[in-house]
Amino acid sequence: MLWKAREGGGMACQRSNGSPSCREGQAMVEYLVVTGILLASLAILTLFLNTFQEYGSRILDMVASDYP
Repeated sequence: MLWKAREGGGMACQRSNGSPSCREGQAMVEYLVVTGILLASLAILTLFLNTFQEYGSRILDMVASDYP
C-alpha cells in the first residue's frame, strides 16, 4: 500500500500492485473496539453490583437492628 498526504490533513491510501485493499485491518480494529466497549461495560456493571450489594447489606443491617 502506498500512502500519500491529502489536502485535508489526513492520509489517503492508494492501491499498489498486489494489495487487496486499504481496509485489510478494519475487521480487527472493529473487533478490538467492540471488545474494549464490552470490557468497559462489564467493569461498570461489576462496580454497580458491588455498590448496590454493600448498600443493600447496610439497609438490612439497619432494619434488623433492635433499636426501638
